[in-house]
Amino acid sequence: MPFCPNDRYEYLPGITHCPDCGAELVDELPDMPAPDVRWVKMKDLPGMVYAQMVAEVLEQRGVPHYIQSLFGSGGLGVVTGANFAGSSARIWVPEDYLDQAQEIQDEMMQDI
Repeated sequence: MPFCPNDRYEYLPGITHCPDCGAELVDELPDMPAPDVRWVKMKDLPGMVYAQMVAEVLEQRGVPHYIQSLFGSGGLGVVTGANFAGSSARIWVPEDYLDQAQEIQDEMMQDI
């Protein structure tokens, strides 16, 4: 299947030019270099539910992120990521987004 070398979209066979940018389609995309991103942690949150709430707003604002669940041990000694007393979660963002993301999280968590 052909690909646009600019926007990297895949098209159906028989399409020869990208309908968006007009570039001639290629049979194979060249490898792209991995972006040089330094991920940094935000303040810990009191559980996955809060982390998922903050992550949803970060997603809406276009802030790249991922959630790290800080596992703990439950009453039966089973390691779990569930929300229980003392559990926490952390969100990581690219360093360039830290101030914006932390401001969003602080605003959301101010009454908690």
